[in-house]
This record gives sequence, structure tokens and C-alpha cells, in this order.
Amino acid sequence: MALWKGLGYYSRARNLHNAARIIVGEHAGVMPKNAEEWSALPGVGPYTAAAISSICYGEAVPVVDGNVQRVMSRLFDIEHAVDRKAGKQAVNEACQMLLDVADPGTSNQAWMELGALICAPKSPLCAQCPLMDGCLARERKTMLQRPVKQPKKAALAVEVSFSIALRQEPNSPLQWWVERRPEKGIWSQLEAFPCVMTPLSSEKEAAVNTGLFAERDANDARFGPVKHILTHRRMTAYFEVVQNPPTPKMPGRWVDVSSGDANWPRLIDKVLPELRAWIVKN
Repeated sequence: MALWKGLGYYSRARNLHNAARIIVGEHAGVMPKNAEEWSALPGVGPYTAAAISSICYGEAVPVVDGNVQRVMSRLFDIEHAVDRKAGKQAVNEACQMLLDVADPGTSNQAWMELGALICAPKSPLCAQCPLMDGCLARERKTMLQRPVKQPKKAALAVEVSFSIALRQEPNSPLQWWVERRPEKGIWSQLEAFPCVMTPLSSEKEAAVNTGLFAERDANDARFGPVKHILTHRRMTAYFEVVQNPPTPKMPGRWVDVSSGDANWPRLIDKVLPELRAWIVKN
């Protein structure tokens, strides 16, 4: 998890590790040879399974990524949302019909490249496309309306309140308590201060300075706000020293404030020098 830090989607690191264990422990180190076997491994979805099995092993299964979705939805002018059941089925059927079963790996890569280089999202190069004459979306002038997708959900604005418990035993450095995050959920299996997350109203979020730090009231005993954006969350974080910390609910440890290190999430890691200075000053 420490090596993966900052890359996001921490479940991918766990799934890679678990998949490697399964391949070694249950399959004697032999990699799967088809999409069905690859899909049985943790973290391997339809796209990855099809890409590996078709390109590496010649299995005649279509690879459907965003580029391929766009090509097929334009070529056949698919009106259904490609991220819903009907749209997915229509795209998959088109891919299966057009797949070159004699050389599926090259065929899949060609469709992906066509979408990446020619059938671009906003400025498709229709005049250069080898499928120009048969493209229904071009004929019906719906290119820029394809593919159809469901509206994306807006990222949730949350306030994160970190509680910092400190201790300093005789002849020992100042320490703070860090806990191991749960196996699932945000910052899974990383280490952080105990925290509480609450939804943040749009009015309150708008009142917070958009920079990394905002000016704090002199009487405010908190460090922050610290802004941090994840895929599905816009975070405004504050740090506060607690004098009588409650009994820890999660496994954790005491770490030296000045010299010790922990497997921090990016939100904490990026302000760690300033946070340490604030702790020592206060």
C-alpha cells in the first residue's frame, strides 16, 4: 500500500496481490489462458480479461473499452446508453459480429486504435475513417451525440474532521496516535488519524477558500482547511488536537511526530511538514 500511495483506487493494489497469490497457490504459477479464467481472479473485469486472452492467447472475444464503445455506437447509431444493459448488449453484439476470429488480438487493437486516433470524442476525423461510408451516425449527423451515457453523479462534498491524540512520556519524543483504516472504503488499509466525515452544504463549501490553505481565525484551534479531491468526493479537512481521546476503535500505534512515519493517505502526506510545525507550535 505504501508503494501504491498517491495512485488512487487502492483496491487495485490489493487485488493484484491477491490475484498473484491465487495464481501461485492454486494454479502452480501458470497464468490463465482464457477470459473466463481471468475473470475469476479478483480485480479482473471483462475488459482486462478479454484484452489479455485475445491479445496474448488468441481467444476470439471482443475487447470493449471507451474507444470501442464510441466507434460501435456511431457506426450503428446506437441510441441506448452504453453504460446501461441495453446499450452494453448492443455494443457487445456489434463487437462480436465485427471481430476477426482468425486474429482477434490484432482485430481488437485495431478497433481501439480507430477510436483513439480517428473516431475522437469531440472532433472525429470522418474523412480519414475507413468506415466512413457505412457509418450510420455520420449519415444521420448524430456523431457528437454518440455514445449516449447516463449523467454522471456530482462528487459529494464532505468535511473531514481528524482528531490528533498526543502523548509524551519521560525522556521520549512527542508521539501521535495513528490508526489503520478498514479493509474496505476510503483509504483502505492505509494509516490516518481517527476521523469523522460529514456531508458539506454547498453554501459552506463555497465559503471555504479554494486554495490548499485558507486563513484561520486566531481563536480557531484547528489546522486547516485542507482541500483534497478524489474521484467521488471533494474534501475539506480539519485537524484538531484532542486532550482526552476516546478508546481507539481501530487497530493503531503511536508514532513519533517529528521523525516517525506512517502509511499516510495523500491528503495528510501533502501537508505533513506544516502539520508537524503546527503541532510543535501549539
